[in-house]
Amino acid sequence: MYEYDRLILVLSITIDSIKLRGCFKLSISKIPQSELNVMKVIWESNKPISSRDVINESTEKFGWKRTTTLTLLSKLVQKEFLSAEKIKIYTYYTALISKKEYLEFETKYFFTNIHENSLKSLITALHENNEITNEDLEDLEQWIKNREE
Repeated sequence: MYEYDRLILVLSITIDSIKLRGCFKLSISKIPQSELNVMKVIWESNKPISSRDVINESTEKFGWKRTTTLTLLSKLVQKEFLSAEKIKIYTYYTALISKKEYLEFETKYFFTNIHENSLKSLITALHENNEITNEDLEDLEQWIKNREE
């Protein structure tokens, strides 16, 4: 149990140093799962992607109708997650928020609002539900040691 408590303390210090450096963008807002699904399609493309390609992918992956996808794309442009550029008959979309930026935001949101900034709460929940193994904890401890060097 001692190693576990020590790991929690080291992780708390690491999280605090990340907060101080301002690594989490606060201008990003939480988006619904449907909009996140569209963002994932766009992030996977790694380049501007046409509305036609997003519609085809969304129909295949999620069974959505064309209008559903177009509505979600419009909302993401309004929220400034995407930019849109009309070229001939298609609109091309580019991500303005990277996958990494959104992942950092969601992680911070979850950590703050669900676990009330308690790393011990997060690690305990993962460990007690067998979502994180002792090997994972050892890997995490090694990662922390490498960061300290």
